[in-house]
Amino acid sequence: MNRLCVVCMLVVFATVTSRGEQRDVRVTAADGFSLGGTFHSAEKGGPGILLLHQCNADRHIYDQLATMLNVAGYNVLTFDFRGFGGSRAGAFMDFGAARQSVTERMPGDVDAALKFLTAQSTVNGRALGVVGGSCGVNQAVHASRRHPEIRTIVLLSGGTDAEGEAHIKRSPNLPVFAAASEEDTDAAASIRKIVGLSTNSYSRVEVFKGAGHAASMFAKQPDLEADIVIWFRSNLPVAGYGLPPAIR
Repeated sequence: MNRLCVVCMLVVFATVTSRGEQRDVRVTAADGFSLGGTFHSAEKGGPGILLLHQCNADRHIYDQLATMLNVAGYNVLTFDFRGFGGSRAGAFMDFGAARQSVTERMPGDVDAALKFLTAQSTVNGRALGVVGGSCGVNQAVHASRRHPEIRTIVLLSGGTDAEGEAHIKRSPNLPVFAAASEEDTDAAASIRKIVGLSTNSYSRVEVFKGAGHAASMFAKQPDLEADIVIWFRSNLPVAGYGLPPAIR
């Protein structure tokens, strides 16, 4: 039985026993800009996971993963960066036309999303995880640098800057799961480098062949979403088991 089947069984069982709520939300950035998002709440409460999309897609590329994580017991927030999906307005109607301005504001928008996530009544704000794809990889790494309550990160087909690399190297308590496709050469090299810098013994990397880029890999590697769910169940336990007492 493959990993996807195992997780599907978990999802079916959890669907019978829990009913998480999904709703579209607006996240207000520090400058007042409104970001479109979707929040999946865990009925019994638990850790929170933020999903950061790649810059050739929007938050909906994570719809299935968000549902799987939510049914597995996590509160999940996806949101659109400026210029994408439900976050198009004013000077940010198109990412291509406002790339530099959007990129400069990404860290603040990620912080606003984390603030929204941790403000939800069902979220354990001391036990968070982040998934980042492509341009979201650097944002995920730096979010973990700014927010020690982020306990683990998942990185898909992307790299980070020198400051991010230094953070990974000096964070032995931060397990990193990373994946890319071999023909996506720069991305594959970057995620190998990040995991190679990690001193956490649980950090791991998966490199596929012909799978595509970032979350687009889910279509050709269906086990990858299951692996991510399993990763969080192991490294960000729903009930707090295995976490330091201070964040239970």
